[in-house]
Amino acid sequence: MGTNFNGTMINQSVTIAEKAGADIADVRNLILKYDEDGNVVIAANGTAPLLGLSIIEGGYNDISGAESGKVKKGDDLEIQIKDIGYAIASAEIKKGQEVTATTGGKAAVAKAGEYVIGVALNSVSAGGYSRIQIAKYQKAKA
Repeated sequence: MGTNFNGTMINQSVTIAEKAGADIADVRNLILKYDEDGNVVIAANGTAPLLGLSIIEGGYNDISGAESGKVKKGDDLEIQIKDIGYAIASAEIKKGQEVTATTGGKAAVAKAGEYVIGVALNSVSAGGYSRIQIAKYQKAKA
């Protein structure tokens, strides 16, 4: 007889919590991925599947601002995995462009063959907050 799933629920949560795989100075609004141990680290590029975006309240919430966003290896980290979120842009991103990760977990325009975290819903210059509709997939190779 098959497994009975009556009474089970679908998790509708926009965020998940995972363990940090490394110390991070400021995780807020960066693109994240899993490491080889299943922990979460900053995505340095679009060559591996991307997990999601660190939320603005990610890491330590220090009222003085001295350590805001800081994460120690093994700390719980909140990651937005669906819907619309924000990531810091490394360079200009135009509305409608596919977005991936680049150095430091920042957002960049995806190139052929790279993994995409989503589509930009605004135009932004370097250092700005790119509003991203999360839709994860690998862009077709050239």
